[in-house]
Order: sequence, then C-alpha cells, then structure tokens
Amino acid sequence: MRKRINMFVVLAMILVVGLLCGTTVQAKTIKKITVDMKADPSPRKAIQAVFDEIGEDKGNDVLYEVTIPAGTYKIDGVLRVFSNTYVKMNGVTFVRCEAKSMLHLGEDTDKFYGYNGYHDITFEGGTWDGNGKSNSKYDVSLIRLGHGKNIAFKNVTFKNARDSHHVEMAACQNVSFEKCTFNGYYGKKTSNNEALQVDVMHNATHFPMYAYFDDTPSSDIFVKNCTFTNLQRGVGTHSAVAGSYHENMVIEGNTFKNIDGYAIICTNYRNAKIANNVITDAGAGILFRNMVQGHNNFYTPLSGKAKINNNSNSEISGNKITVTDKKYKTTAYGISLYGEKLSKKYKDAPKGDYTLKQVTVTNNTITMKNSGYGIWLQGTMDSTVYKNKVTMDIKSSVSGKGNADCIRLVKSKNNTIDTNTLTQKKKNKKTEKACGIVVTTSSSAVIKNNKINNSPKDGIFVVSKSQATITNNVIKKTGRYGLNVCEKSKVTAKKNKMSKCGKRKTNTYAGGKIKK
Repeated sequence: MRKRINMFVVLAMILVVGLLCGTTVQAKTIKKITVDMKADPSPRKAIQAVFDEIGEDKGNDVLYEVTIPAGTYKIDGVLRVFSNTYVKMNGVTFVRCEAKSMLHLGEDTDKFYGYNGYHDITFEGGTWDGNGKSNSKYDVSLIRLGHGKNIAFKNVTFKNARDSHHVEMAACQNVSFEKCTFNGYYGKKTSNNEALQVDVMHNATHFPMYAYFDDTPSSDIFVKNCTFTNLQRGVGTHSAVAGSYHENMVIEGNTFKNIDGYAIICTNYRNAKIANNVITDAGAGILFRNMVQGHNNFYTPLSGKAKINNNSNSEISGNKITVTDKKYKTTAYGISLYGEKLSKKYKDAPKGDYTLKQVTVTNNTITMKNSGYGIWLQGTMDSTVYKNKVTMDIKSSVSGKGNADCIRLVKSKNNTIDTNTLTQKKKNKKTEKACGIVVTTSSSAVIKNNKINNSPKDGIFVVSKSQATITNNVIKKTGRYGLNVCEKSKVTAKKNKMSKCGKRKTNTYAGGKIKK
C-alpha cells in the first residue's frame, strides 16, 4: 500500500488552458501539494509517490498543483507523470545519475493509440540536467513523450545531452514550449540529434517504452520565445513516415546561437509557421522538406499505403539568419525547400510524388558567411520567395560547398521570385561562379522586381531546358552577363534595368532564347 499524501485543498475554479496551452475548457478544482523531499532517501521516489497518487485519481475534475521545493536533486531513474498535473519547479535542478530518460508520460505498459494517452500536464520552471558532459553512458534523451495531449513546458531549462535529444515526442497533440532554454550537447556531431525532436509513432527504435505504434504524427506544437545554444541541431523533425503529416506547427520568436548543423528542420509539416526566429552562428538555417535527402529515415506506413499530400500551406517569414563556417558536412543554406519524385522504392521510402508545394518564404534576412546558397529550392512547386534580403559575405578560406548563389532553383516549377534584394560582397575562388538567381534542371519561374547587386558571374542565369518570365528587375555590376540563357531554355524578358555588366547585358547560347 502506498502512503497516503496529505493535501491542502483549495477550492478554486480555473481555466485549464490558462495554465496549460491556451484553449478554453471546463473549469477544475485545484488541489495543492508540496512534495516532502525527506519522505524517501531517493528524491525521485519521493516525487514519484506524489505522481502515483495523482495517477490513481481517474477523474478529470481536479488539477493537482505539485510544488517541488527548491534544491538540486539526483534523479536515479524515470519519473512518470500522469494526467491533470501542474508541476512547479522554480529553483529546482534535477541531475541525471542513471543511463535512463528522466521523464515519461505514465507507465511503459500503458496501452494508448493516437492522442488518447495522458493529458493536461504542465511543468513550470526548473532545470533538467542530462549530465552528458561528465558521463558518456547517459546517451538517451532527457525527456520522452508519447501518445499525449495538452502538455506545456514554461520557463524550463534542458541541458547537457549526450548523443541524444534533450526532448523528443511522438504522437503528441497541443504541446507548447514557452520561454524554455535548450543548452549543451556532447558527443558525436554527425548523428541526428535535434535538441527538441518532433516525431511519428512508427517503431521501437526511438520510443521503445510506448508499445503501440500507429504512425500517429504530432500536431499543434508550439515552440515560442525559446533559446537554443551550443547544440548540434536546434528544433524539428529529421525522419518521417510517407503520408503522415505534422499539422499546425509553430516555431516562432526563438533564438539560436552556436549550432553546428541546422537550426530548424521541418519534415512533412503542414500548416506550419516558422517566423521571427533569430539564428546566428549556425552551420545552416531552416530546412523545410517533403522527402529526406538520401531516402534515409523516411518510412513506408505500417498500413503499407501512403496518402500523399504535397500542399504544405506553410510560411517561413521574418527570420534573421546568419550562417557561418561550422564545417557543415553537406551544402550550407539560409533557407532550403526540398521535395522529390521517386519512380521506385528507395530503401524504406515508397514510390511516390513528394514534390513540395505551397510554401511562402517572405521578409527573411539572410547573411551567408559560408559558401552554399542563400535560398535554395529543390523539387519545389507553386511557391513564393518574396521580399527577402540575401547577402553573401563569403571569404575564400571557408570550407563550404556550392557556388554561393543568392537564390537557386533545381527541378522546381511554377515558382515566383519577387521583390528580393540580393547582394554579393566578395569575389574570390569560392564565389567566382556565383549568380544572383539561378534557374536550372528543367525549372520554371516568374522573376520580377528583384534588385541584384555585384554578382561575380551572372545576375540571372537560366540553365538546362528551363523557362522564366523576367520583368522589372534591376541588375548591377555583374562579372559576366546581366541575363544569361542557355541549353534550350526559353525566357521572356521585359523592362529590366541592367548596368555595369562585365561582358554585356544579355547572352544566349546552345539554343537558348530570349523573347522581348
């Protein structure tokens, strides 16, 4: 028999979203509990006794407000939290001292599908220290969440992960991280370890404690005003199940600094808003995609058949991005959009059209200090790149790959490139082939109202059987041509202003055509 917990009951009516994630639901009675940390020699067991008592209450008419006294406590296993729990941890630090995660939703033997697991859970304040700096065996995520909903973390610090995520979740709905801090990663820099990972409940590789796999994605995830520093990667999703989409994803107002890889990665996101984030000193900025490059970590559904939805209906806006030379293993970018058609199955990825559609990239400020591309569209259709400012400030000594084009389109059709300001600051061995805008490999675009300055090669380069309508652009100081059209490409060009172009304003060869 568990020891009964003395509770100070305060009858108060609250709006649960006020404490959790912001949606009005029925009011609850609050029961306040302060954990007696001397009740058990193990801090974890003292806290778990309270959580277990809450777990025995199967009703939804009470919210348990649990206060953990300030202090530093060694956590020697997994804490398991249950529904209707609000945990206050101001001044509290949990330090991991076993090679296990520090927090799960409920028991590993619980049987849930979809979002029907534990719910209405908030953690406020406190620090979760994964202790990865001092112990190489602590290589599992600090916190794992599965099959849950209405979960919030407010003003919480997660730090010192090793070869793992700080927090990972799958099949979760309505989860918010507000004013949280993610800091400190130790271990391999080549593995896939976002500090905050959002996943699909597909197999036991990442969620062995949640026994029921049903390809449920996560939805309504809000990451706002958080800080990510000294990490391998920031926030997002690096693996996916074909046809399983994360809906209503918001990553807004966050700060990223000293990130070895990309700051934000969005794989199979729908109705997403990636806005007003500040990214400095990162290996790459924002990757938004429908397919995983190389076809790794992209899985066939458990049902065997994917219902593919190409239309993302998403926005990447108002972000300030500075990409530095972190010796990123692939080509660096400020913002990259990626889709792909698979004519046959590759690895675990099933055959299908995973072209990315309907993404708006607008009002972003990008500074590239490593060679790569400012804004890079691959396998992208029906999308708009509008009113962005891209500056390529690249030294000859950097390690990056790519031509250092401001905007580059590859196998991307029916896109609009409008009212962007594109500037190259340096000409050297890394930038000598750089253009303002490149349209290549059977792509098509409307290119209008852009200002293109100081391109070492061409202002606009249309390559490889591509098409473009080019109007009202201002192109100044190119090393070769203002507008270059080649390899059976077709261009309509009107009302463009070109000056100080190295060889001449326009050029066509190998069957290229410019219609005025």
